[in-house]
Amino acid sequence: MKHTVGVAGLGLIGGSLVKAIKAKTDSRVLGFDIDAEVMSMAMGQGAIDEELTDALIAECSIVIIALYPDDVISYFEKSLPHIRSGTIVVDCGGVKTRICEALSGQAKAHSVRFIGGHPMAGVERSGFSSSFAELFTGATMILCEDSYTDKSALEELRSFFLSLGFGSIKITSAGEHDEIIAYTSQLAHIVSSAYIKSDTVKKRYGFSAGSFKDLTRVARLNEDMWAKLFFENRENLLKEADMFIEHVRGYRDAIASRDYDALKELLRSGTERKMADDAAEEKWLKQSR
Repeated sequence: MKHTVGVAGLGLIGGSLVKAIKAKTDSRVLGFDIDAEVMSMAMGQGAIDEELTDALIAECSIVIIALYPDDVISYFEKSLPHIRSGTIVVDCGGVKTRICEALSGQAKAHSVRFIGGHPMAGVERSGFSSSFAELFTGATMILCEDSYTDKSALEELRSFFLSLGFGSIKITSAGEHDEIIAYTSQLAHIVSSAYIKSDTVKKRYGFSAGSFKDLTRVARLNEDMWAKLFFENRENLLKEADMFIEHVRGYRDAIASRDYDALKELLRSGTERKMADDAAEEKWLKQSR
């Protein structure tokens, strides 16, 4: 089915989405960004066919809002009077509870099918200039379900996102998303940002390999976006941070007390947890395709 797809926000995620849609489907793509230079780049590169305006949003069968959480809400509420009945609206915000609570009911009242979404993909750069069509290849697209959700919209989005190269679709609730994302994404960025601040980093050249690069990759981030996401998911993130600190303290105390057996057990249990997690993920991936 050929869609007219509107994408609001042409940063890394929104920019990669319009490029993927153009490259992998025959859909008409409308785009909007507050930055005029970004709009000029998107038009010049053929990433979008036209600007997503209030008039043209009525022609969209799918609208994707790739903005910060506060901006997702304000853009949706501003645009809602112009969106036609039956249109699917999906956001790409990094936290879901407040967005879904604010928008799901409003959308239902206007016969618009809203789904909270989160593409699990990214690189350590931001902006349209860093976007590329293959960003989502093999990635998971998370879609959030609640009491307002139209089941047919979930199935339509499943087919749509798989056509863009996503490897799997995960259906969850907004609350579960925010709880788990605090661990899998937000805590990882904090740990990376804190780890890179050791003074030893100034002397590490020639002494570092894969483990250093893996652990520091996401220390390079968009501080405005991530600070907002951290505060938005504050309680879940504090819980994960406290747990991480407790675990690190266990390793630190075993080393300080020269307790070889305790340290060996901590390392062994970590290896076992990683191996079990890898096996469970492989099983889930096979089932989710």
